[in-house]
Amino acid sequence: MTEGKFLVAVGLDDSESSWKAVKEAVRQARAHSGELHIVSIQESAEATYSASEALAEEKTSHAKLERAQLKARMYAESEKVTVTNAITKGSPVTGLVDYVKSHGIHLLVVGDTGHSSIWGALLGTSAEKIVRHAPCSVMIVRQNPFD
Repeated sequence: MTEGKFLVAVGLDDSESSWKAVKEAVRQARAHSGELHIVSIQESAEATYSASEALAEEKTSHAKLERAQLKARMYAESEKVTVTNAITKGSPVTGLVDYVKSHGIHLLVVGDTGHSSIWGALLGTSAEKIVRHAPCSVMIVRQNPFD
């Protein structure tokens, strides 16, 4: 953690909603002269896959997240925001909460929906879990139905 800096983290799963969260997180980091942590959580491949299929799925998933991370980094840097990128394995809720705890994040920004079933239900149980367990403020960016 950088001493004295306002630290913002954003959950990025490459869904449209998470890109809206990235835009808001960049805005928050810039407005507070802070730094941005772009965090993607790679979920484990389905248990129904064979070992080789699961490995191939995880490689594909990781490559997709890396591309999204690079795109988000380029956007944030174009807005003059300092960025840290992270891809961790686990569940979105636990992964994000663990990340903000271990990095001293002040604000976590997430979208209201996402690709996985957990992210898809974010405004329900998952949002409650994140808000209850995160040691920082949590901003949920909702999609505008008129976009």
